[in-house]
Amino acid sequence: MKIWKPSDDDGNFELTPMIDIVFLLITFFMTVTSYASAELIQVAMPNAPEAKVPEDVGDRQFLSISENGTYFLGAFSSNLEDIKKQLIMRNQVPGFKGAYIRADAHTPHKYVNDLMKVCAEAGVYNILFGTLKD
Repeated sequence: MKIWKPSDDDGNFELTPMIDIVFLLITFFMTVTSYASAELIQVAMPNAPEAKVPEDVGDRQFLSISENGTYFLGAFSSNLEDIKKQLIMRNQVPGFKGAYIRADAHTPHKYVNDLMKVCAEAGVYNILFGTLKD
């Protein structure tokens, strides 16, 4: 009767499946991160009939202000200090274009002005304002 014996090279560890899993995880987290940053809060932006839509928005930090003055960094509620830190970090990245501010039509200008000051303090001077075109 033949008895099964393990071969001498069974001690080797196969890395191929583990590498495949790591690449799948990287792809998953990159996809989830891009969806999280792409989601924006609903803001009733003002109408601007003479607005010009830029052809290439580029890599910009989306900042939103609600009607009651709550600031949002992407889709997440934030304060001016955290926004400033994020803008300083993003401004170091090559290809970063600036900020894209979306304010509610009924937001007092004081909040927009405060956000613009934070952008200037962070060294971000290229700012686009989100509006609706008729």
